[in-house]
Amino acid sequence: MESNSRKVLVNAFSVSMLRFAREATVRFRRLNIEEVRELLRGEVVSYIRHAATVQVIQELVNRQIQPNNGIYVYEPNDTIIMVVLTTPQRGQEVVPRLEDLSFFLVEVLSLE
Repeated sequence: MESNSRKVLVNAFSVSMLRFAREATVRFRRLNIEEVRELLRGEVVSYIRHAATVQVIQELVNRQIQPNNGIYVYEPNDTIIMVVLTTPQRGQEVVPRLEDLSFFLVEVLSLE
């Protein structure tokens, strides 16, 4: 992770987040809780709108993170931290606990 990178928190990853003409290479790496705490130090831009998920993350890092309805588009040097439910749920409101979440570092290796 570069020191001048923007830390971005998302709850999903979509190819529409990337701008590329022909090919993109992306790597996902599972993070442990200590790695998440370290990565989420300092300024974080959140693109998570689910308030209950944001609440769990706030408790993990012991500071405020705002829910956000914005649409994320990758910028070079972004550090993307993705948080997802370990077991996806459909058709019901979920109030997750920390153990219900999985965290991933999403690295954009190339855009062509």
